Amino acid sequence: MRSKILNLKYRFGFTLIEVIASVAIFTLVTLVAYSLYSLGQNTYRRGGAEMEIWQNARATLDRMTREVRQAESLTTILPATDGDLNNPPANELQFQSGHDASAITYVRYYLDGADLMRQKIAYYFSIQPEVYVACDSQDQFGNPPQSIILEDSLVGEYFTDLDFWQNNNLINIMIHLSKNDRVIDLMTSVYGRNL
Repeated sequence: MRSKILNLKYRFGFTLIEVIASVAIFTLVTLVAYSLYSLGQNTYRRGGAEMEIWQNARATLDRMTREVRQAESLTTILPATDGDLNNPPANELQFQSGHDASAITYVRYYLDGADLMRQKIAYYFSIQPEVYVACDSQDQFGNPPQSIILEDSLVGEYFTDLDFWQNNNLINIMIHLSKNDRVIDLMTSVYGRNL
């Protein structure tokens, strides 16, 4: 009877080899599952970052194009080409806005670090600060007008460079963006209707 009890006791257990094999299989399945999860997360993050940078580039280029197309005049002197080392493309652009006919205002696009900024600027003389004048105006003594920044807003992020040049009424805009080792260079040309 006693041998029957001992025999049952040893029959229901696992051998050392069975335990090691099952732990190894469990570890292998866990590692494969984690690797697949990690790969999926990295792909998702990379795709999200790329979509963000493309959307940022498209939205900022669309806004600049719309405003430059309706510009009344350019105050920034632009070179005729982007390839002249002695006269490189401008890194900022200022023009008279064509949106508001009731007041003379100017729009300026410039980079502040990696941020594309948009300023709305007005010029005035101190004797009549409520009347906005053209930026190249002079008072009766030959003095230039003072400027006031009406608005300074962030338009886009992840910019590394911004270039402007002009051929006749065609204004060329080239933007360079970078995020997480992903670089995007986009260029467009805008015909200034009023230039």
